[in-house]
Amino acid sequence: YQGINLLQIWQRVGLPISLSYFVTDSYFYCLPRKDVLIFVHHCIMCFCHYPVSHSAGAILAGAGDVEWVTWISIVGYTSEVSTAMMNYRWYLINTLEENWIGFGIVNLVVVASWGGRVIMFTYLLVVEIFPRMNEYVEQGQVFTYGMMVFGHAGIGLLSLHWCLVMCRGGLKSLFVFKKKAPKVLNPEQGFSFADEVGGKSDADDGDTASNGKKRRSSITPLKVIEEEAEAYKDGTIFSEGQALKRQSPSKKKQ
Repeated sequence: YQGINLLQIWQRVGLPISLSYFVTDSYFYCLPRKDVLIFVHHCIMCFCHYPVSHSAGAILAGAGDVEWVTWISIVGYTSEVSTAMMNYRWYLINTLEENWIGFGIVNLVVVASWGGRVIMFTYLLVVEIFPRMNEYVEQGQVFTYGMMVFGHAGIGLLSLHWCLVMCRGGLKSLFVFKKKAPKVLNPEQGFSFADEVGGKSDADDGDTASNGKKRRSSITPLKVIEEEAEAYKDGTIFSEGQALKRQSPSKKKQ
């Protein structure tokens, strides 16, 4: 590109901006709303990519091969293209009033993007990273190699999880839009999420006071993560009224 060093641009411009976003999003979104899965994703991205932002760190991260590890960083980041489609999908969920063929097309693209992430991270691990294990051992960078394997495997598994969540409701939930009332934060237990992906209607979701108490007493961390994933899939986790709902009990007391 006529003297333009694209790898250096990625190191000095692309990565710093992206990592700053992950830190900011973690502080202002993940921690206040206790979004465990997205917080784990951000932590993995930060810890695994930040050494590449400087040549000295890239030498260690790539066992001496700066260009290769920077290329791995760039290719890994292409998986974030799916985020743009998820944002558009959230927009459709919150603005559509009736079924639209474009909603099914967007869902199909989103599922394909999550599946593509799984394939890509599997390829990077099997073809690019595993064969270089001896080079990392010779350089004494076993921990660095372990972090690279953990990072790619972790993001790959998260991608597989989101793909399964998207498909769990069946083809009908993917291609047919069904408007749902937005779920809001429950001040007593954090998040209050839909019980099934693309399944029950709002009438089916209604609990009595006694059932609500039983549910709060039996909730587990894994259940919270599962419901959080379902709410992310439904687009209800980002409802603007959640913060106001959380503050409402204190206002009533006053």
